[in-house]
Amino acid sequence: METNKENKAHLGLEIKIKKFVDSKWFKRTIIAILAIMVLALVFGAGLGIGYRKAGFSYQWGDNYHKMFGGPREGFMRQMPPAPFRIEDDFINPHGTTGSVIKVDGNNLIIKGNDNVEKTILVSDKTIIRSGRQNIKVADLKVGDLTVTIGQPNDQGQIDASLIRIFPLINK
Repeated sequence: METNKENKAHLGLEIKIKKFVDSKWFKRTIIAILAIMVLALVFGAGLGIGYRKAGFSYQWGDNYHKMFGGPREGFMRQMPPAPFRIEDDFINPHGTTGSVIKVDGNNLIIKGNDNVEKTILVSDKTIIRSGRQNIKVADLKVGDLTVTIGQPNDQGQIDASLIRIFPLINK
C-alpha cells in the first residue's frame, strides 16, 4: 500500500518537473543564460585582443630607440588626457603597409603610411609575392610598396608570414 502511495507521489513529482521544464518561463531563462554566456565569451575575446595589442604597442615603444636611434625616453610621447585620441594610441601589431627603406639580409625596414619605421623579419616560411609570382628577399628593392602580414615578437618586430609587393604607379 505504501509503495502505491510512493509511486503516486513519484509520478506527481515527475509531472510537476515536466510542467516546470515545459514552461515558457524556464525556456526563456535558459535562453537568457545562454545569451549571457555568449556575450561573456565575446567580451572576453575582445579583452584578450585589446590586451595583446596594448602589450605589443608598449613593447614596441620601449624598443624603438634601440632599433632606430629614437629618443631615449622611448617612442610613446606624452599623450593627451583621456578620452582624446584613444584610437590612435596603439600600433597595428599584425602588419604594416609602406615602402621598403632598407633590405638587410632577411630583415626589412618598412616606413609605414604613418611615417613609423618597422622591422620585418623574413623566414623560410614567409611568402613574398609580386603580382602573381613568388619572389625572394634578394629581389626586393628600396622604394618597393609593400603590405606585410605577420605576428609581433617581444622586440617590437613583425615576423612576416606574407609580404605583398605592389607596383608603383607613375603619375
